[in-house]
Formats: sequence, structure tokens, C-alpha cells
Amino acid sequence: MYKNHSYESGQNTSYTNNHIPDEYWQIFDISPGGVSIATDRNCTSILHNRKASRMLRIPAGGVFSHSSLKPPSVKVFREGIELLADEMPMQRSGRDREEVQDEVLEFVWDDGHRTISVWNSVPILDEAGQILGVLATSEEITRFVLREREIQLDKEYLEHVVTEKIEEQTRLRSEVERLDRFSLVGQMAASISHEIRNPIATVRGFLQLNQRNQTYNAYYNNLIISELDRANEIIGNFLSLSKQNDSSVREMQDLSESLGVVLPLLEADATMMGKNVVFIEKSVSPIPLNSKEIQQVLINLVRNSLEASEIGSTVIVEIFEDEERLGFFVQDEGSGIPKSIIEQIGTPFLTTKEKGTGLGLSICYDIARRHSAEIQIESAPTGTIFTFVFTKSSL
Repeated sequence: MYKNHSYESGQNTSYTNNHIPDEYWQIFDISPGGVSIATDRNCTSILHNRKASRMLRIPAGGVFSHSSLKPPSVKVFREGIELLADEMPMQRSGRDREEVQDEVLEFVWDDGHRTISVWNSVPILDEAGQILGVLATSEEITRFVLREREIQLDKEYLEHVVTEKIEEQTRLRSEVERLDRFSLVGQMAASISHEIRNPIATVRGFLQLNQRNQTYNAYYNNLIISELDRANEIIGNFLSLSKQNDSSVREMQDLSESLGVVLPLLEADATMMGKNVVFIEKSVSPIPLNSKEIQQVLINLVRNSLEASEIGSTVIVEIFEDEERLGFFVQDEGSGIPKSIIEQIGTPFLTTKEKGTGLGLSICYDIARRHSAEIQIESAPTGTIFTFVFTKSSL
């Protein structure tokens, strides 16, 4: 039934096989798909037809087995994981009688060449059910898989680009709206502040003199002075927004030392309100600061926190620094800020206070922008944290 078979290929390549019957050899060799036969259950010798040989880069009818004494220097991967010899389809069929179906393998050669193919394998049994060898079929799908991978990479890249563009558009739209509002406030402030501020100062001075002489008008005088002070505060805030403050005039300073200057003022405010301010100092790397502006941010944030807190509560101010960031946070024990309000914080005239101007936080955001810094907000029913952050790479 079996004999020594010598076959002359079209390329004058001959090969010999002692195991495959003559009548099957030509069918095996000219099959349009890859066909491989292991002549023993351990797959130490696996013969391949023309199609499989071409895919495996060996001479037609050559032997190629990772279980041979001299295995090929080709790595085989399944789903990105490199396989050992006994994990390959034909070896599993010969050892475990496993019938492997549609297993995708990627062969990678030392020169970088790779092929991807689908394999099926079954054990060859004799009449007694003993395993004689293994039969496998294979089909190369390299072109299709690589194209699919390219499409997937293109898809992921496009999704990433689209997501970035959407986020950038959203950020820019928000920034444009904020800047438009600041521009409006600045124009208004520049046009009215000087014309109004001087008369207010004159009237206030007159009322103070009048108050000394007409005690029966003391209540009304105090009321008028209070309202004029409030108007003066609003105009001062307008000026802060309208000034093209030259934040480029900065000095290298320790943030902790700069903020510590206004601590006595904030402690006095807290005491008057029956509350506490705790300042946790930390020596940090010097950075370029406009001290007056950064101190104004701290004053505004702490006063907001004090007003949001109950009597007896504590507001914490803490300096921090890590490898990438540096800044301070202000933490209160108030009832928190609604999410709908958080999204609008920093917008001029937005306030939840009965007598607030809605400009304090706008000034903070404007100072942050000029310093290439950022204000972050975390809020819960148990309190709110405002964080003023410098990114070291932007300083």
C-alpha cells in the first residue's frame, strides 16, 4: 500500500515520502488549499503540500514542525500570545484527539515577514482507534486580516480625532462666551467708573461731615454711607475686570509666604463672624507671581467660604505641591453648591447671595487666566473645595 515515492515538481524540486499512499499523493499536493499531514502522533515530522509550503516559506513538499529535533525559527501567535510547540493545533489533535476548527494563527519570521492563516486539524485513526498521525487544512488570510486591522486603527484614530475636536469645540465655545461677558463688563467699567467714583467720594465725604453735626439723621446717614460703600465696591470690581492688569510684572516667590501676608485679615473676618480660618503652610518651589492678585484670589475665596459656613465652622486653607502642579485649596463646611450653579461659576453677575455683586469669583477666574492657572471646584452637601492650580509646565 505504501512505497517509496519520489515526485518531480514543476520547479524540478523532488521530495520523498514513505507514508502517503501513491493514489492520494497527487491529490494531496495539488489541492487548492493548504494540506498538512503529520506521520506520527507527536508531529515530529509534518509534510505540507504546495500551498501550505508556499505559505510556510519552505520548498514544495518540505517538512515544517515545531516538534521536530530542529524546529524552525518561526514564532507562532494566537490572539497575540506566542504558542509553545505542544499548544499548536496539530500537536493538540495528535495528543488529545482534539478536533481543532477555525483557529487563526500568525507566523512571524526573523526577517519580519508574517503570514496569518486559519487552521483545522483532526487526528488520523486506525481501525482500532489508535492515533496514527494528524491531518490539517489551512488557508492564508494575511491580506484580509491586515486590512481589517488597518481599518480598525483608522476607525480608532478617527474616533479619537472626532472626540478631541468635539471637546475642543465645547471648550472654545465656553471660553468665547466667558470672554464675551468679560469684554462687556470691561467696556462698561471703563466708560462709567471714573465719572461715578469721584462724585461718590465727594458725597460720602459730605455725609460724614453732616453726620457729626446732625445726630437726628444718623440712621439715614449710616444707611446712605452703607449703600455708597456697596456701589463703590461694585465699581472697584468693574475696574479690576476692565484693567489690562500687567500680570507679566511678577516676581519669583514662595506661594505660602505670599498668601500668609493676608492671613491676619482673614482671621479677623472669621472671628467677627464666629468662625475659624486654619492656614496649613508648606514651603514650596518659588514661582513667578503677582502677589497682590493672588492674595486677592485667596481673600475672595475665603470670604465666600466663610459666608457659606455655619457659625462655629472652620475654613481650611492649604498649600500643596507635587511633581506637576502647585497651588492652594480653600475648603469649607457649608451645604455645598448645586451642580447647575457650579457649571456657571466665574460668570460675571452670577451670585446666590442676597447682597452679592456676582463679580468676586469672576475676578478670581480672570486672575487665574492671566497667570495660566486653573480654578477647580469639588462640592458635596458637607462642604466645598476651591482649588487654585498652577501647572508647572505652563509657568
